[in-house]
Amino acid sequence: MKKRTRWFRRGLWLAAFGCLWLNVLDDPPLQTAPYVQNVVKDAATVARVCPSAQPQELFVLDADGEVVKRISSPAQRRHAVRVEGLSPGQRYRYRMGAGSAGDAAGSFSTPPDSDTETVRFAFCGDSGDQPWWVWLQRAPILHLPARWQWLPTKSAVTRVGAAMADFAPDFALHLGDVVYPKGLHAHYSSGFFRPFEQLLRNAPLYAVLGNHDVMNAGGVQILANFEMPTNAVTGDERSYSFAWGPVRVIVLDCNTVFTGDHYMPGHPTHTFLMSELQRVTEPWVVVASHFPMRSASRGRDNGELLASLLPELENWHASLYLSGHDHCYQRFGPSEELPVPLVVSGGGGKDLYDISENPRERRGAQALAKAFHWCGAEVSGSSFKVTARSIGGDVLDEFRLALPSGAALEQLRERNPMRAERIERLR
Repeated sequence: MKKRTRWFRRGLWLAAFGCLWLNVLDDPPLQTAPYVQNVVKDAATVARVCPSAQPQELFVLDADGEVVKRISSPAQRRHAVRVEGLSPGQRYRYRMGAGSAGDAAGSFSTPPDSDTETVRFAFCGDSGDQPWWVWLQRAPILHLPARWQWLPTKSAVTRVGAAMADFAPDFALHLGDVVYPKGLHAHYSSGFFRPFEQLLRNAPLYAVLGNHDVMNAGGVQILANFEMPTNAVTGDERSYSFAWGPVRVIVLDCNTVFTGDHYMPGHPTHTFLMSELQRVTEPWVVVASHFPMRSASRGRDNGELLASLLPELENWHASLYLSGHDHCYQRFGPSEELPVPLVVSGGGGKDLYDISENPRERRGAQALAKAFHWCGAEVSGSSFKVTARSIGGDVLDEFRLALPSGAALEQLRERNPMRAERIERLR
């Protein structure tokens, strides 16, 4: 009898311990440190998500440490405080918090007026991998450690975020699949905000919508968590553009799988792109979407984009096309056959993809690497250099871009004389 009682008690203890691992609670609420968004020459947004409704005070300081702006945000969970009346080409510091002094600090620069000022930006894609404990963060035994952010994030993603922060870019560009597996709010802390916290505090990060970002409810989470520019063609933030000195970045939403349509003339994203290419005046034009046009990895070549997107970029003399989606690094061009270089930077931390050994699929490739990595771009006048680095610091690829000249410049002058004029002045 005693032996049976002892085993019965052990069974109860074991059952009780097992119950601690059941996902029976709600997900911990999303919470973030302050992060910078949507910076222009005279304005910037500082955002924050609090675990509960709280008021926030934002203090913006100039280079001398003087408070130039103080803005109060009422008690709520999501804060997106827009600061206006700033000056171009200046570095500002800020404090944000519930108290009068602000409990968290960061900084940002505003874009310069001049085309000759140096611009640095970083980019990567497909970073949103999750640590094992995320799938048990609703279990009683891990709920509070997850809520208090005591548990570690994924190593590769964290190292990519740290390396990009150390580069100290003026802005950063995420090439999509910010959070796996379906872009849910419950996974944003571990997959994005914590690994990239230092970068987000000190530079605006602009996100491209990837296929995993829009799997749930069409991407309402990514649109809620980022304050991106609104475009006048479709009236939303799925596609947008922004300028930083001599660089114009055009971001495209090319997710057509879930909508059942195709990227082609008449598609809203195509219409937006054409309106931007006709009006931009910046010498350097960078176009980004999540999906590669050429790939020697799992995704292979994208015939839809090669047919309807690449010719437009070539006709309007875009400088560079960036994408993610395939989890590796690839570069095709620039060459006589492919004047606009196509870069695939999908090694931000998610499981890596193999690169094909088939010569047909590798044709035209200038660099291929199966590695976790990030890329840094440095633009100084008529010089534009891009460097891809592994998380160990090794240089995977380095190349330079050239501005249109000769017949190409004359062709551009017929279509966009103001951009051609700025290119001539810069050269």
